[in-house]
Amino acid sequence: MSHYVDITAHDLSTAWLQTTLAVHAQPQRRAFHTVTRIADTAHPERLRIRVAADDLLAEFDLPPVQTVANTIFPAALAAQDADPVRLAARYQALYPQLKRLEPRNNKGTYFQRLIAYPTPHGQVNQLERLIATLTIERATAAPKRARYETSVDIPEPDVPEPISVPVYEPRHDTSAMAFPCLSMLSFQLDGTRLHAVAHYRSQYLLQRGYGNYLGISRLLGYIASRTGLTPGALTVVVGQAHADRLRRDLAHALRELATDLTTV
Repeated sequence: MSHYVDITAHDLSTAWLQTTLAVHAQPQRRAFHTVTRIADTAHPERLRIRVAADDLLAEFDLPPVQTVANTIFPAALAAQDADPVRLAARYQALYPQLKRLEPRNNKGTYFQRLIAYPTPHGQVNQLERLIATLTIERATAAPKRARYETSVDIPEPDVPEPISVPVYEPRHDTSAMAFPCLSMLSFQLDGTRLHAVAHYRSQYLLQRGYGNYLGISRLLGYIASRTGLTPGALTVVVGQAHADRLRRDLAHALRELATDLTTV
């Protein structure tokens, strides 16, 4: 029997907590077609939930939230130089070191795929092209609202106005269980606001979930800032979500935290 989870929360911290608890309550701590909606990606994190997430990761000797988020968007690096071309160049220069420091990055990082997607004709900086496309559309009388999709299509360097920003690359990503679990990002222009949808084939909510939400929210904020927009909502759709490693006592502590926060 299939089990589904549908969560809506105002901020990413609450969204992660509620999604994790809802999936944990399902048989085998798994759920198909889990949908998590974060209404305001610019809203500050809730410190107590962030601390709880990092404490859980530390207990299992897993990378902290910040490390996971940086694989999607290196916020500190972007703060030094927000230009997408120079940001890509700096990240590419650091990438060999990132692979040495973290073996999990051997197959690549999500951000590396965004700024150096491999094609038969060379690497493509999809982030730069997405920002350029949004900028062009905003200058028109009737900008398109939902043409900014990602897919498994291979972007061609000589296409002037791409609508595709893939993560998955079918010629290289041949392992069924390995990188990347994030297969698609799409963006929607809503007046002066920019929304995003992320599609995952699977997601480990304890090991990666909070960091994924944070990294994509930061990426959305960056794209919005470069195009004169306001970051809006994020919807994360997961084929199969797993509340991994979350023992009964740990889940109980998270439920107590959730109850405590709702009564404050």
